[in-house]
Order: sequence, then structure tokens, then C-alpha cells
Amino acid sequence: MTARTILFLDDDPVVRIARSVLCNESEAGWLREYFAPEVPDLAPLVDAAQGITREDGIRIQLADGADLRDYDPTVIVFRRGVVTAESVAACGNLKLIQRLGERPEGIDLEAARSRGVVVSCLPRRTLDFTAEHALLLMLALGKKLVASDRLVRTRGALAAAGVNGVAYNWPGIGGLTGLHGKTLGVVGLGEVGTLVVKLARAFGMKVIYTKRKPLSQADETALGASFDTLPNLLDRADFVSLHAANLPENRGMMGRAEFAAMRPHAFFVSTSRGALVDEDALFDALRSGAIAGAGLDVHEVEPRPANDRFCALENVVLTPHVAGGSRAGLLPELRTLIQNCRAAFDGAAFAHRIA
Repeated sequence: MTARTILFLDDDPVVRIARSVLCNESEAGWLREYFAPEVPDLAPLVDAAQGITREDGIRIQLADGADLRDYDPTVIVFRRGVVTAESVAACGNLKLIQRLGERPEGIDLEAARSRGVVVSCLPRRTLDFTAEHALLLMLALGKKLVASDRLVRTRGALAAAGVNGVAYNWPGIGGLTGLHGKTLGVVGLGEVGTLVVKLARAFGMKVIYTKRKPLSQADETALGASFDTLPNLLDRADFVSLHAANLPENRGMMGRAEFAAMRPHAFFVSTSRGALVDEDALFDALRSGAIAGAGLDVHEVEPRPANDRFCALENVVLTPHVAGGSRAGLLPELRTLIQNCRAAFDGAAFAHRIA
């Protein structure tokens, strides 16, 4: 009898959590380190995996580049990967293609439908939170939120007390702005970048984006964003939000030339990965006034050393890599993923089925 197999196409850390649970390794040391300083309750994942773990005789495999027909999986799970028509045809026992992410990227949907293979694309609440955080940083920069809070707590009026009990901007904060009517440049249009575009449009922003392969005209119209090259985007945008993939070729992609191309009144925001930004170049741009400010949730070195050079800058908002919310927020997503794997074996209904 053919072994029942759950095949993981990639070793993305989030997907790896589900694989560890299915391999009966929920106590693995790397899991504790991944969630630290939080101490998550993995019991719901372990319960959801009852009957489909390695101990239950299910073969749990990580693809190593071999032909998928060599595995003949019942379930394919991935965050980043490709499932072609040839792959679907080669896997005679395949019942479910499960992607962690709401877009069917890399999946030949027509091939899956023609073979009766279910496709599920799981929306990620943590990515919604990350997109929200990018807008939070933009608002905080434009409205001088950190400085405003500090001045309300520590200083009295610098000007007149106001009229009829209303003292508008009593500390005399200059350079205040907002998002409505401004141009946002989104660098990288993956899932988070796309969510940022949608939120920005709700704030009344004009959105331009750049990525390796532009969207079709129809998709651009539906999203409400237009393509431009990176140099042109940097020259046009009032806010630049970085969402490029954390790939070796993208390391330091925002450097001296890129910050020099931005407008002096523009703000830079990053919720992607610290390695994508040349922090020496960013610091010099901020200190010299080449750009107006920056909001950083991710950092070249994490944790960022207390009182380092960026902490002395007034035009920077810093958060400690919390854009996605609590790491424990991943657990409901992964529980649904594991429940879908169970459904492939026991015939139950699938969540977030798109084909």
C-alpha cells in the first residue's frame, strides 16, 4: 500500500512549526527559541494533529529537490514554492495543495481542478497586522506622534494659551502632515505590500509600486496602484514603504543612492527585514535632512542596542519587530492548516478552499 505522505515544499520557519508538530517534535528547542520571549501553548496544534503524525504512520517529508512523483504525496504544504501541472499529474494520490497565504501563487489551479485536487489558500492575520503597522508608522511620522506625546507630558505652552479654551498645537510643533492626498511608493508587492496598498487607498493616498514583474493592467486597476521603476518611485513618493523579499540579492537594496533619490520631505518605512536596508546610509540621510524621517520595525541587528545612534534622532520612530503582533498569533493559522491536512485523510470539509 502506498505510504500516506504530507510533503512540505519549503522550510519557511512558520511552515516548519507545523512540520515539527506533525513529526512529534513540539518540544524541540528551536521552537522555544523561535517564540521567545513568549511561551506559547502548542497543545491545540498537537490535538489537531492527532492521527496524522509521524507516530501515526504518516510520512512527513521535506522536499529535497527530488521529483514530486518520488514522494507521491497525499498533501502538499508550502508558503513559497511551485506546484505545476506536471507535478499534479505525477502525484496520483494527491488530494490537497495547501498554501500558507491567501493568494494561489505558484499553483496551477486548472490542473488541480481537472484532477480533482483541492486547493486551499490560508489567509494570514499576522500579515494584516504587519500591513497595519506600516500605516501606523506613516501616521506616527507625519503627525509627529512620539514628539507630540512627549511634549504634552513634559512641556507647557510656548505661545498664547488659546481662544475660548481651545489651544491648538500649544507646544508649537512644526511640519505636521497626514496621509490623505499623498503619494505612497510600495517597494515589493507581495502579500503584505498588497495589503498596504489597500489600506493606503482607504486613507485617500495615491499608490505607486515597483516589483520585478508588473501586474497586468486589469490587476493594477482593480488594486488601485500603478507601476513605476524604483528610481522613479523614489523620486515621486511622499512615503516609501519597503516590502521586498528577504533574498540575498536584496541585501542593502535601500542604500545611499536610493535615499539620495527620495524627496527631502519624504518618509521611509520598513516592516520587511533589517538586512534590506543599509543603516549607515539611512542614518546619514536622516541626520543630514536628505529625507524627513523613518519608521523602522525591523533592524540590522536585533535586538537593537539600547541608546544606539538612531535612538538620538528625533525624526525616527522605532518599534521592536512587533508589526505582526504576538508570535502566538501564528498558532490559529497553523491549527487550520493542520486541520486541513486531516481533512485530506478523513474526507472532512476544507477551510479556505479556492478550488
